[in-house]
Amino acid sequence: MKISGSSEYQMNFNLLDKINVQESSYSILSTKIEVKLKKSRESRWSSLEDTGGAVLAWDAVVDTKKEKGLQYPSSAKKSEKTDWDKVEAPPENDDKLDGDAALNRLFQDIYKGASEDQRRAMLKSFQESGGTVLSTNWDEVGKGEVKGQPPKGMEMKYWKDL
Repeated sequence: MKISGSSEYQMNFNLLDKINVQESSYSILSTKIEVKLKKSRESRWSSLEDTGGAVLAWDAVVDTKKEKGLQYPSSAKKSEKTDWDKVEAPPENDDKLDGDAALNRLFQDIYKGASEDQRRAMLKSFQESGGTVLSTNWDEVGKGEVKGQPPKGMEMKYWKDL
């Protein structure tokens, strides 16, 4: 690669395994060079360069005592590696939900904390009423068919009658 004028930069790697040259690519951008290499076979490389490590099949059992979690290459200028096993996703903020998303979250929370009979009642009442009734009382719902209850000013129509 030529850098601003006459200077030239070269970098050589001894890769851990063979690559498929026809399916590999590179692009030179104003701020970086992007190289995409396609492995010649589906495998897990312990590193990019050949440091004496083995190429493992994806279904190979890995000694977890030897590997202390996953470490990914980073362009950060710090010497310590990030332990990605300890990184947690930020907690979801329920205050931001509104409209249908908030209603769906409410129903999910009710369903998640319900007993088997309550879950059965919720499913049966919702399906039989065409989505207009949601009950957690199995004693009431289990007795017979749940009739739909449309909102005020609307008329109930079933799909089978159309």
